[in-house]
Amino acid sequence: MKKRWLSILILCCLLLAGCANAVKEGTALLEEGKMDEAQEKFETSIEKEKDLGEAYRGLGICYWEKSDYTKAMAAFEKALDNGAEEKATLYNMLGICALKTNNAEKAVSYFAKGQEQSDAEGELLQEMAFNEIAGYEQLGKYSEAKQKLELYVSAYPDDETAAKELEFLNTQVKENKD
Repeated sequence: MKKRWLSILILCCLLLAGCANAVKEGTALLEEGKMDEAQEKFETSIEKEKDLGEAYRGLGICYWEKSDYTKAMAAFEKALDNGAEEKATLYNMLGICALKTNNAEKAVSYFAKGQEQSDAEGELLQEMAFNEIAGYEQLGKYSEAKQKLELYVSAYPDDETAAKELEFLNTQVKENKD
């Protein structure tokens, strides 16, 4: 799933007209799996203040691929601050970074924002909905998580993992009321 989102982000960058040379080169290096070299290209673009939104997005992907979620989240946030197009994939990656860095409150916010994007559909929409529930659980907000999970299970009845998670949440909510 991770590689699929990486490919989508790379394609988005390639399709954007007017990318600086360094961003184009960095994107090509990302496709080749050369993260360190790609990172250098994106940093060059940032230093020259060229296509900052796309450069920060590319830099975020480099950090993401290296599992440095703190730096990835910071880069993705700077991408948005510098005009990167708001896409569901970007918000999903931000949310995952936030979960992995134990910032569940931000994660919930990013997943919710991602689900509101016009390009949020199919597996990506389902993934963000499930991830949002994980964020509520990480916050210890079991009632909210249970509510979201009930909606999720009704929308995706074939998801056995979610059905088992709902059973678990039912016990958590009951225990917390006692």
